[in-house]
Amino acid sequence: MDKKNILIIDDDKDIIETTGALLEYEGFTIHSAESVEEGVKMIDLVKPDLILLDIMFPEKKTKGFEAAEEIKASHPDIPILAFSAINREYAFDFAKEDIKAEEFINKPVETDKLVELINKYLA
Repeated sequence: MDKKNILIIDDDKDIIETTGALLEYEGFTIHSAESVEEGVKMIDLVKPDLILLDIMFPEKKTKGFEAAEEIKASHPDIPILAFSAINREYAFDFAKEDIKAEEFINKPVETDKLVELINKYLA
């Protein structure tokens, strides 16, 4: 079976390292970017099977929402799992329909749940 490529786009190095290590242990190939711009450029290079996308970035609290829309416009077939502590920290009022992603996951994410969701979209 081919290893599936997952691209993690998150400005938090700890999240990239811990989530990346857990997913590598589960058999995935991990690529990462610490900014939306870098992540978007990497899509054509690494051809991810799935993207884990943070919502809040230092330059703009909703940068991930915009990134998801941009990514879906050019790569509609790549599933995006958005993850963030956004609800806890900011209690933004938004509906799942507001974000162009297959799933929205609150941080910290349980590894089992994350792997289950990833496998659901890569099956």
